[in-house]
Amino acid sequence: RRLVKMGNNAGKTVKSAVGKAQTVVEGGIHGLSACMTRDTGDMSEMKKDIPVTIGFHGPDIHFDDLRVSGSGVALASESISQDKAYFEFKIVKAEGRWSVGVCKQNVHALEELDVQGEGWGLRSEQVECVEGDVIGVTYDQSIFPTALKFYHNGEVLEQATVTSIRGEVFPAVHVSDGSVVDCEFDGENGFAYPPPAGFTGVVSLRNVM
Repeated sequence: RRLVKMGNNAGKTVKSAVGKAQTVVEGGIHGLSACMTRDTGDMSEMKKDIPVTIGFHGPDIHFDDLRVSGSGVALASESISQDKAYFEFKIVKAEGRWSVGVCKQNVHALEELDVQGEGWGLRSEQVECVEGDVIGVTYDQSIFPTALKFYHNGEVLEQATVTSIRGEVFPAVHVSDGSVVDCEFDGENGFAYPPPAGFTGVVSLRNVM
């Protein structure tokens, strides 16, 4: 009987130890889960979309947020990575000369946007604009050849379409002789006209990563 009693006591001791161990483990898991939840929540709150702004630009370019003036060429801070991109330019001051479109990165150091094989755009002398008019631009890399199209206050300018552009290009604007242009690359501040079906504002690769 003494041996049986000792065995029962030993069993109770083991069960008690196992119970305490389970309590400690469950408590630890609960605490770790709570910490992970708090950390994940903090990260989600910290993560914000990075807007597409003014990037490379010439030495005589002046800009205030997305308003460009002065003389030279200014590029968006992101190249066009998606298949179908849409962006807009609002003519703030129509005097002087301006052009809008896309170009290779090195064109920012030049005085003009239209450079053979390097830059492609719609020039102020190609369309009659007044202050407040909006030039929309679509760039379609999902088709061959690629197509760059321009829209004046929402109406497509078919005669200005450019095709067969190759390589990495950036949305770009050229201003000179007093012209001032507002840029809207990603639509964060809202587009004046809805993008054509399938097109979206320029996407920042830093938001994708």
